[in-house]
Amino acid sequence: MLGTNVVLNFTLLKEDIIEFSSSIFANLLEYLRDTVEHLILAILIYILICILLYLCIQVWGFMEFNREPNNARRILFVISHCDDECMFFGPTILHFTKKEECSVYIVCLSTGRNYGMGSIRKNELYKACTVLGVPSENIFIHSHTLLPDAMDVRWPTEVISSLVLRYVESLDITTLVTFDRYGVSYHNNHCSIYYAVANLILDNVLPKSCTVYVLDTTNIIRKYWFFLDIPLSIVFSRFRFMGGLEGRTTIYNAMKQHSSQLKWFRRLYMYFSRYVLINTLQQMNLIDVELDLEIQD
Repeated sequence: MLGTNVVLNFTLLKEDIIEFSSSIFANLLEYLRDTVEHLILAILIYILICILLYLCIQVWGFMEFNREPNNARRILFVISHCDDECMFFGPTILHFTKKEECSVYIVCLSTGRNYGMGSIRKNELYKACTVLGVPSENIFIHSHTLLPDAMDVRWPTEVISSLVLRYVESLDITTLVTFDRYGVSYHNNHCSIYYAVANLILDNVLPKSCTVYVLDTTNIIRKYWFFLDIPLSIVFSRFRFMGGLEGRTTIYNAMKQHSSQLKWFRRLYMYFSRYVLINTLQQMNLIDVELDLEIQD
């Protein structure tokens, strides 16, 4: 009798455990299903908001997206490589080249001469800038032995600082635009320019009339969100530019002039990157510079 009761109790306990486990599993599945449904709904609503914002800005003209810095008359873009102007700064360059009162200049600090592509890439840059509306006489290209086109090379700060300061002073630049300390793609050549310009600000040698702005580096998701980055750009960025479909087409046509660089992954980048549609800038100030230089050290 005792053995029978033990077996019976064990059977009942086993059934209770199975029933309890099944209940938990069912509740978990229901919770996951509800979560996924809400997540999908939230994503669809966000996409709808992005589409409506784009239409309001670019088609219906109900909203103004672009916010440019004050006193932007003579604008200098300092880039690392021949194609940076298309891959990263296109919307900002197009915004200013369309304004008659603005003069746009581009300084490129390398050509790819260290791997035998110097003359080819220089010619490609001139052709691309023509598409973007930058006159050839406003383009300055350097091929310094200490500034090779190489991902793993950090360029010397003193060399870049000297070059940048020379152009700012000789061209009477009011607005300097370059990479932030992350360089969009974390390329050492890009980051080097930021730290060189940061040193100019720290040493207080830039003309008082010149203000420096850096291109925001976003996380990998935002980087390839294309027009889905519109709401975040509006909320988090004071200075911003959007090229629209017409501008994006112009930038893509400019990038096609860099035929030596049009690998499959760059073509994909040009289709999906937010930097081909949207640029957001931050003004460099002394406090941020001091903090960034401390982090670098």
